[in-house]
Amino acid sequence: MKRAVLLIGILLLVGSTLVFASGTKQSAPAAANSGVIVLNYAHWDVGTALSKPWWDAVYKRFNDKYKGKIELNLEELPTDTMYAEKMKVLAATKQLPDVIDGKDGVRDLAIKNGQAIELTPYLNRDPDFRDKAIGPDAIAANTGSDGKVYSIINTTGIVGYFYNKDLFRKAGITPAKTWDEWFSNCDKLKAIGVAPIAMMTGENSWTTNLILAAMVASRGPAGQTFMNTKYPQTYQIPEMIQGLGDIQRCLQNYATADSLGAAYANAANNFLMEQAAIIANGPWMIADFSNPDKTAPGFDKKVGWSMYPGDGLIATYWEGYVLCSPPERADAGWILLQALTDRDSQLDALRTMGALPVAVDLQIPDDVRQNMPMVVEHVDALAKMKYHASTFDVEAPASVVDAFGRYYPQLATGAMTPSAMAAQLDQAAAGAR
Repeated sequence: MKRAVLLIGILLLVGSTLVFASGTKQSAPAAANSGVIVLNYAHWDVGTALSKPWWDAVYKRFNDKYKGKIELNLEELPTDTMYAEKMKVLAATKQLPDVIDGKDGVRDLAIKNGQAIELTPYLNRDPDFRDKAIGPDAIAANTGSDGKVYSIINTTGIVGYFYNKDLFRKAGITPAKTWDEWFSNCDKLKAIGVAPIAMMTGENSWTTNLILAAMVASRGPAGQTFMNTKYPQTYQIPEMIQGLGDIQRCLQNYATADSLGAAYANAANNFLMEQAAIIANGPWMIADFSNPDKTAPGFDKKVGWSMYPGDGLIATYWEGYVLCSPPERADAGWILLQALTDRDSQLDALRTMGALPVAVDLQIPDDVRQNMPMVVEHVDALAKMKYHASTFDVEAPASVVDAFGRYYPQLATGAMTPSAMAAQLDQAAAGAR
């Protein structure tokens, strides 16, 4: 419950030549005797990624400020999934770039292989950055049981679900207040020939697992505690098994036909093309609703947002950025990590992706209030929140996240029971210990 209290603090929100490559590192570093420090950095903020405008803004500021001092040797990867896979390979040989995103278990691998640098000494050098730009809640969320901090995050995750108002109107429904009403809504959407939910079991089962997390956390204090516990001892608890039973029902009756094995792009496209009425996702998706390359003009006017039944939210801090530089480049690497997470970076993420800042002294700018009212809805919902959950991506080992995608198809076909799947998740967790 501590995190629920801490997250209420978010209501305060309401030079170098960059060398780009595609999938391989570009070897165009400055001469060794030039005095320019070369940092290796890999990312997926490219192409049509929602995060590309954010990265472009961060890049320009960094380039302008550190020209002739720090140069970035960049590697571009097409998707975040490919990024995580590549970083896991590099972690095995201790060849991680200077700064990495710790998503999908990459942070833990960097700590395990000895490349991750403990950040407390750097944070203590800059109390304003530590206490205000990042803030005690975000730092506490990324502090290990040993008291060490290995990552810093620049945004927080407040997630409900989006729904198609036109399709809801045709079905004669409004956002569900209870899970019984949720399933009744799904039946009514199905009756008018619409797939109720854009689900997916490929990659990290993202849109499916957000709903599962809410289902588990809504089942009383035990479920909420479980969904806010890092690496829980077991997944074989009644709340988790019941939640898997509800997800089985959704996959069997209310998901799009391509949900088994689908990637996030498939689920997103089904919602954007009005082939599904509901998608669980965060405010960073809002920009897609008015993107003419992804959906029809005027679609943004059709989209509503809701908390989960029982006034629940996914409210979590991600793993964050990790410093992995060798000693001779560590100070320069810290400069890059700060550039990725400082107040300017957070405001760029808010404006370009609707991502909510962590800084304790940032207010939502007037332009965001006017142009992105749905983002304000997310922030205002915190005051109404009655339960919350973190994500499986944050609280479960990477092996468990992978196991969801492996076993969901069997759950959907009835070849595996919810109890049996919970036992399999325990097996996957045991392999990570």
